[in-house]
Amino acid sequence: MAHPTVSTPAVPQRVRAWVLWEDGAEELLEAYAVAWTQRAVLVRFGAPPHQHEVWVWAGAVERV
Repeated sequence: MAHPTVSTPAVPQRVRAWVLWEDGAEELLEAYAVAWTQRAVLVRFGAPPHQHEVWVWAGAVERV
């Protein structure tokens, strides 16, 4: 299986993303897309020191 190409923008893009928490709760969050492939997006959300990054399916993300 080939590895997907990962794109990283010079400036992270503002997005809204559906995130699935460990307890199964889903939440729509304001975030930044910091990298992506054809199928998934790495989003960053929260504020330091409680900042998180997680990969989500591309269909769970929309540009703001």
